[in-house]
Parts: sequence; C-alpha cells; structure tokens
Amino acid sequence: MPTGENSDHISQEPNNLFLLAKIIFNSFKIFFSTKKISFYIFFFLSFPLSFFLFLLSFLTFPLKNRIQHLEEISLFSSIQVESKHLLEEANKEAKSLLFLKLLFFFPTFLLSFFTVVATVNIAFSICSNGKPTVMKVFTTVKAVWIRVLVTTTCIYATMLACTVMPGMLVAFLETRPFVRVVIEILGSGLELHLMGVMSLALVVSINEGMYGFDAIRFGSGLMEGKWVCGWVLSGLFVLFSGFIRDTMEMAMAMAMDGSDFERVESTVVINLLWDNVVWILLYALVVQWSCVATTVFYFDLKKRDSIKSDRDSEISLV
Repeated sequence: MPTGENSDHISQEPNNLFLLAKIIFNSFKIFFSTKKISFYIFFFLSFPLSFFLFLLSFLTFPLKNRIQHLEEISLFSSIQVESKHLLEEANKEAKSLLFLKLLFFFPTFLLSFFTVVATVNIAFSICSNGKPTVMKVFTTVKAVWIRVLVTTTCIYATMLACTVMPGMLVAFLETRPFVRVVIEILGSGLELHLMGVMSLALVVSINEGMYGFDAIRFGSGLMEGKWVCGWVLSGLFVLFSGFIRDTMEMAMAMAMDGSDFERVESTVVINLLWDNVVWILLYALVVQWSCVATTVFYFDLKKRDSIKSDRDSEISLV
C-alpha cells in the first residue's frame, strides 16, 4: 500500500516542461507584482551593473583583438628579433587589459552581489506570501553578506577549476580534432550543469543560512530529479545574455570599421553606449529575471522536497 501511494505521488509531480512553464510564468508575475521595489533594484543595481559590463567590453574589445593580432603576426614572422618584439608588445597590451579588468572588478562584483541578494530576497518573500520592503532587503543584505561572499568564492573556484581543465585538454589534443570536439561538447555540458547548480546554491546560501560548499551540495541535492529543468533554465539565461553580448560585439566591430584596433576613442565608446542603450536595459532585466526565476525554481524544489520528506515519514510510521 505505501509503495502504491508513493508511486501515485511521483506520477502526480509536474513534468519538466510544465514546471518550466510554471517557473517562467511565476517569475514574470513576481516582476509585475513588485514593480516599485523591482524598479529601485533595476535603477540602482542591475542597470549600473549592465552599464559597467558593457563599458568594460567596449574598452577591452580593441585590446583583445590587438593582442590576438600581434600574437598571430609573431607566429608567422621569420625574423626572431621581430617576433620577440611583437610578443613583448602583446604582453604590454595584455597588462593593460588586466589593469582594466581589475579596475572594473570591484564595482561590478559589488553591484552583482547586491543585485542577486536583493532580487532573491524579494522573490522569496513573494513566494512565501510575504510583503517585501526596502528595509527588509537592507536587513537581509546585512545578515547574509558574509555567507554569500564565502559561497560566491567557492562558486568562482569551482567554475574556474571545471572550465580550465577542458580548455587545457583541448590545447593538449590539438592534433586530434574529433577528440577536441567531444571534449568541448562535454565541457559545455558540464559548464551548463554547474551554472544551474551554482545559481541555486546562491539562493540556498541566502535563504538557508548555509556557507560555501555546503550550499553547493544542498543545491545539487535539491535539483535531483529535476536536472533537465535546471539545465533548460541555465540554457535560457546563457542564450539571452549570449545573444545580447554577441550583438554588442558586432556593434563594436562595425564601429571599428576595419581599423588596426590600436585604441578606441572616448567619443566612439560614448556613441556605442548610446546606440546600445536598449541592449544594456535588456541585459539588466535578464540579470534580474534570472535571479527571480532561480528563486521560484528553488521554492518549488523545496516544497517538493518537503512533501516527499513528509510522505517518507508517514510511510516509515506505517
């Protein structure tokens, strides 16, 4: 009898497609039901974050292309002195690129940190039938910032380790194109899976009081049985953000218009930012929406896990 009841319960669980549609619908519903406070987060956090990310991309795009250009020329240079000079110049440009990235790291990190914590807190309050306020958001940020910082550090370390290894294998197996393609596909799949788990781990860290790898393990356990839904959500975020970034890079390439990628003028950057303001706004919205959707997904998984635990307790008593 208990086994039959458990089977009925499992069959009543929504499939991945229905759950995905439910998550997307509820995430948009939360956006519209919290217009005022969501606008504050958008105006003061997610939009400045998007602006800085686009600005960094516009500033570093010519540097990246010039470094690649210098390295390619050095490979085909028959004169050793000239090749060495080109590599030294590429190294100098790489230092400038690193400096720019470090310059933008702290403001972008802080903005993304507060955007995630604030958006997750609001979405969780709505899912719990609560009423989010600005003061509650500030209180939550003050209470959770240490554990979220620890979890974020662990996430960065894990993502770096799991994305660098496939890249090293691809470089090592340069003479075996088929194996390289297989590794790249597997690496992309692993990265997509990790993105789903890590985004859920951040929500867990904010709402469950867990730190670091404990939050990652808990988030991975929650996703068990609903991996496909998590992968599709991660894929949607990657698809939307990737499309916006690709459009931005195309705009940058057109603005350079065949130049030698020496430096980009400030007026060109300003014009690019203005011409792409719609994409900057959309990217900011995608960042917020991804946090809301992940929180809705987490809430549904928690409810499902709670129901399953209750039924397991009932079965053990019988």
